[in-house]
Amino acid sequence: MKKLLVMIFALVTMTSFGPIAEAHSVGNVGSEAAGYIIKSTHLAKRTSDWTTYSLAIPSAYVAITNEGAKRWRDTGIYQISNKVATSSNTINTNNDPLSSAYAVTTSYYYTNDYKIIQWHIKYNIHLMVTLTNAQKQAVATHEIGHTIGLKDLYNTSNNTNIMYGYGGSALKASKPSAKDKTGAAIAVK
Repeated sequence: MKKLLVMIFALVTMTSFGPIAEAHSVGNVGSEAAGYIIKSTHLAKRTSDWTTYSLAIPSAYVAITNEGAKRWRDTGIYQISNKVATSSNTINTNNDPLSSAYAVTTSYYYTNDYKIIQWHIKYNIHLMVTLTNAQKQAVATHEIGHTIGLKDLYNTSNNTNIMYGYGGSALKASKPSAKDKTGAAIAVK
């Protein structure tokens, strides 16, 4: 009788908590150790464009975004350019003394395939003015990495990757590293 109860318990447990099979797994790809993490949402194409949200955006922020875009174009993986007034992707600024973020990228995607269809970068002037121009360009390059679907990295061993999440003076990279490029190439497949 005891054996029968154990077998019934095992059978019920196995059928109740069996393995889960999914046709398309949704989750992050990569790791801190790999030096890149790709969000479940990703661009999945090799081209994108952007425009300024308003004519009031300081030209310096257009310039740093142009430089960040150039650095990604130079990888040969992601072609991004400024198409004035013809894009749903935008850059903008705010002045938020309560925020600890130099910039924020927001992405929109379809839930059926998780491909990014629209994105917006917003630079926080309150913090950005404390950076050198080279650091501002690195922040812009970092934010454009998010438009592909790359996530922030927080392990200090990744501070030479453009996707290192502690921006400003903590970011040692000025352009996408080999690991950033590996992640980007996977993201745009």
